[in-house]
Amino acid sequence: MKKRILFLIILIFFQFVFGYWVKQPIGYLGRVYGVIIIKGRNDDTNRVYVTAERELYELTYRNNSWNILEIGTSSGWGICAGDGRNDGRIRVYTTFTVVNPQYGGVYEYTWTGTNWEREIVATFPSSPHSSAGHAIVIGDVRNDGRNRIYSTDCNNNRLFESYWDGQRWVTNQILDISGVDMIVAKARRDGINRIYMVGQGTLIYEISWDGNRWIYQPIDTTERLYYAIACGYGRNDTVLRLYSGLGRYGAYSLYEFTWDGNEWEKIRVKGFPRIPRGIGLGDGRNEGVTRIYVGSTGGNLYAMEYSYIGNQWDSCWVDSSGISGTAYYGVCVGKARNDGINRVYFGCSDGYLYEFSYFPTGIKNEEIKLANISKNKLNKFINPLGQVIHTQRLKKGVYFLYEKGNLKKIVKIK
Repeated sequence: MKKRILFLIILIFFQFVFGYWVKQPIGYLGRVYGVIIIKGRNDDTNRVYVTAERELYELTYRNNSWNILEIGTSSGWGICAGDGRNDGRIRVYTTFTVVNPQYGGVYEYTWTGTNWEREIVATFPSSPHSSAGHAIVIGDVRNDGRNRIYSTDCNNNRLFESYWDGQRWVTNQILDISGVDMIVAKARRDGINRIYMVGQGTLIYEISWDGNRWIYQPIDTTERLYYAIACGYGRNDTVLRLYSGLGRYGAYSLYEFTWDGNEWEKIRVKGFPRIPRGIGLGDGRNEGVTRIYVGSTGGNLYAMEYSYIGNQWDSCWVDSSGISGTAYYGVCVGKARNDGINRVYFGCSDGYLYEFSYFPTGIKNEEIKLANISKNKLNKFINPLGQVIHTQRLKKGVYFLYEKGNLKKIVKIK
């Protein structure tokens, strides 16, 4: 018993000295694929939207707990949100797959003010095989000032484009190519949006509209085992770069691709313990620094954080649990609790959405007696699980005080 207590004391000491991540499960939702954070109801509240094994869920954080709402049927991989009709209104879009008979397509979900309405954007033809919904993204890929929806059917290797003509949705197949992860980005830094797509262990493709036709080409012709795709300022400079995970056995790694004006420069960032499946960028530590977050698939559950510091890449664990038979899919960084604090969210095959909160080091510690704390309703503390505790309900323990999203003080109340 004494050894166990000593271990816990040492663990707590190292957590406060070196910083640590707190992992919280949210759900149960069923196998979770896509994860986004957005003001989906067109109000001032961020919410989390996830595509799970059978349903699309909306998660809203209020009163120290998550309210989970089933919006509708999903049964697909992909999710995105944005101004798909070019009317200034945010809507949520998901791919779907139904059975008996099987076919795939795209749903649009709109918040009316009282409930969610669903409309079919596209239905994929089941020829020669039964179709299925996979990746989806929204963006101005034709660079004409209009958003369109792009979606894939991996069963028949097809990429579709859908647009709202003012009265109905019009969908056309544009290429015989598909993938399970897809983004729209100006990754060449020339002001032109392009699609970047990857499957599960495939080439990375760049897809462009030249004004007359669609053109696609691989980013890297030497490897065919890439998983996931993301774009961002991973080095915290002014250069957009692409990031993808290599799933070749014995060489699992995160790679970075930079357009130099003529070709893609490829750099191995660092290794990864398993196949890198989900990739996201953001200020997960609330320090004003963009970092890259990667989740695993292929046998064991891991998540890592990559940081570019002092002209070199560093990595550390976010989740080192290594639980067998599970995988992380989607990942997103954002202020989902609407408290000014970024957290990292991973969708998992075990049926849960996991929230990771970072608690850093170098923070002033202070001890306060419970009797000396003002019971002002406006004052609030945050406990180690990220729950907001108003002073009227304070108990003895450790709390974290934030200011504009940054941890300023650790308070021990006696």
